[in-house]
Amino acid sequence: MLTQPAVPETAPVCPDHAGAPSTGTCERCGRFLCEQCRLPHSGVCAACAARQVQALPSTRGRAQLASGALVLGAVLTLPVAMLNLWLFASLDNGRPSPEDAASYDLMNGLIAIPTLLTMLTTMVLYLRWLRLSVRTANALGLSNESTGWATFCWFIPLANLVKPFDVVRELWQGVGGDPRRKAQLTAWWATWILGNILTNISTLLAGADTAGATTLGTSLIIGLLSEGLSVAAAVLCIRVIWDIESLLVARRAEAEATLGAATR
Repeated sequence: MLTQPAVPETAPVCPDHAGAPSTGTCERCGRFLCEQCRLPHSGVCAACAARQVQALPSTRGRAQLASGALVLGAVLTLPVAMLNLWLFASLDNGRPSPEDAASYDLMNGLIAIPTLLTMLTTMVLYLRWLRLSVRTANALGLSNESTGWATFCWFIPLANLVKPFDVVRELWQGVGGDPRRKAQLTAWWATWILGNILTNISTLLAGADTAGATTLGTSLIIGLLSEGLSVAAAVLCIRVIWDIESLLVARRAEAEATLGAATR
């Protein structure tokens, strides 16, 4: 007794999964694709995705530069914290002497220049790494995030409180991040946001010192807390960068293995 084939003989089938019906073709090479080999966020086959990734530079160099800048920024918080602690210990009835105030302003001004330059450098290097990582994930069919939006959302008021975290979280999940380590992402973003809030509060209190003798002391204590949170955020950010980097390396290796098998 004859049986009907699962797929009509005239229907296109996937060349990699025998008998699986084609659900479309690769947008780049025209190869038939089935549900098993179609990439989640791409219209190309795995071999073409690997070719696209090969055309992109490695993210490793940018990860190293961003991490180095974050380490430098964390190191520069140490003299700032020591200076604030010294001034707090020097307060007399909540106010510094004119000599101590002048010394603090001088030292703070000297530290502020390299701190600002390091902050700007870190921002540029981190965003260059993030942009290339998103491009790589997109080429692998693991993300459909806009590289432009992933960069510029950091500078849009209110949106920059949430959207940058969403971009990094979706990138991490797309490349295969372990759900059990999701708390690390949340901790990084929480310390970053809270540290910035405390920095702004400390600055406002320091500017309003004439309101009361205790205001400057409170400002310095809050500043010390914000510096501690900044260091914690930098450490966590470095860990997130290298988690994503290791996952991207693994996904690239898988794609290149698929390409090698397809060309044999």
